[in-house]
Amino acid sequence: MPPDRVGPNDPRRSRGLWDDAEVILRLENVSKRYARKGDDKIALNGISLELRRGQMMGVYGSTGSGKTTLLHVAGGLETPDRGTVAYKGERLDQMSGAQLRRHRRREIGCVWAGKPWIAGLSVLEQVQLPLLLDGCDHRVAQRAARKFLLACEAGHCIDVDPEDLSDGERQRVAIARALVTEPRLLVADGAVSNLSGVEQEAIMALLGSLAHDAKVAVLIADPSARAMIGANPILYMRDGKLAGTDTATAQAKVYHLPTAGSRRSAADA
Repeated sequence: MPPDRVGPNDPRRSRGLWDDAEVILRLENVSKRYARKGDDKIALNGISLELRRGQMMGVYGSTGSGKTTLLHVAGGLETPDRGTVAYKGERLDQMSGAQLRRHRRREIGCVWAGKPWIAGLSVLEQVQLPLLLDGCDHRVAQRAARKFLLACEAGHCIDVDPEDLSDGERQRVAIARALVTEPRLLVADGAVSNLSGVEQEAIMALLGSLAHDAKVAVLIADPSARAMIGANPILYMRDGKLAGTDTATAQAKVYHLPTAGSRRSAADA
């Protein structure tokens, strides 16, 4: 069993080497600037935060506040100009390009606004693609894709043309694809922005259950604080800074998701 997939009877638990409250992501004094004609854009300005295993953190703010850059840096898609970014104690800001690509494939799940697929691929092919790109056996990848689509209440989407999916169904498919590699960190940008209030609550409940049941750290960003229901804490972002905090206490439906080891179990079947 890989070191980041510690089972309930693993001796490392009794020695205190694995903790459910483990810090998955830590940013310290992170800044990021983009060169623009006539004036530089400061996207991140001295950001520091910690995200723990099993926690869902929400970030909201207007367009241009720095939310997307924050998620890109957290997910290893961009490196900061200053400061440190650590994933489970390992410095992402010091990794090579090849190391970061490998890290993103295996440790990070990403959900972005918009259509979560590549043209010409079916729903099932979209979800299993990350596993196939990482060298997983086709049959194992297909079983894992079906499992996570069912877990995200998107099993009925398997035989539907991707173009015919509703916005809510598209996001469930996108979440299933992000989960299929069994990441420890999931970043979601605008994942509920274009959904109805009911669908927003359902998707946020799904992400919250992912954090709680599968012990995944979730970092989600959206322009609206109302869309962050269920996240704790909720951070307000403005001009590249985290300017305030809030909490959400609303009750949400619980979705039970496959936990770590599901893909290996499928391989043994």
